[in-house]
Amino acid sequence: MVSQLREVLNRFEDQSVPVSISHLAHEMGLEVGIVRDMIGYWVRKGRLREVGVQTATCHTCGVHGACPFVVTLPVYYEVVRAGDDTSVDAPCACGVGGCG
Repeated sequence: MVSQLREVLNRFEDQSVPVSISHLAHEMGLEVGIVRDMIGYWVRKGRLREVGVQTATCHTCGVHGACPFVVTLPVYYEVVRAGDDTSVDAPCACGVGGCG
């Protein structure tokens, strides 16, 4: 039997398009927070990566992060495949960026 952690990665590997956390949580019958933590594990391992546009920031009025006119887009993830030009190395186990 496959663990739920491995099942999360398998679902990403079976998809040809990026997958959202909420969609995956719904399919697996899990809470979004649990799936987010599982995805975070695979991101730290270098097996998944976040894709898509991040929250836009408006610099017009100076109310950064609270502007009602800026739309927050959902976060999507995809599998990091061998040979991808945009793949990133897994972070060092120490958790400090730039070491290695």
